[in-house]
Amino acid sequence: MTAKYSPRVRNPFHPGVILEEEFLEPMNLTQTAFAKSLGTTHAVVNEICRGKRGVSAAMAIKFARYFKMTPEFWMNLQMRWDLWKEWERSQSKKAG
Repeated sequence: MTAKYSPRVRNPFHPGVILEEEFLEPMNLTQTAFAKSLGTTHAVVNEICRGKRGVSAAMAIKFARYFKMTPEFWMNLQMRWDLWKEWERSQSKKAG
């Protein structure tokens, strides 16, 4: 029996979009100030916000501590994004 797999979440937002739009902007927090408070560089935070870099486990812990939440929140966003992108890649390979 072959099960047909497809992600339950369609076209999720990259965790960086959530970070920027749901956390940094409402708090009037710049990427530079946020990066400094995490002990990282502006470039790292900017790449995450632009979707050019994923949220690692270490960064998820830093985000969670800063925002007083769980690191699983950030890791789940990243996992959904990764699964969706891989699903898209596998579908385009099947079609081609």
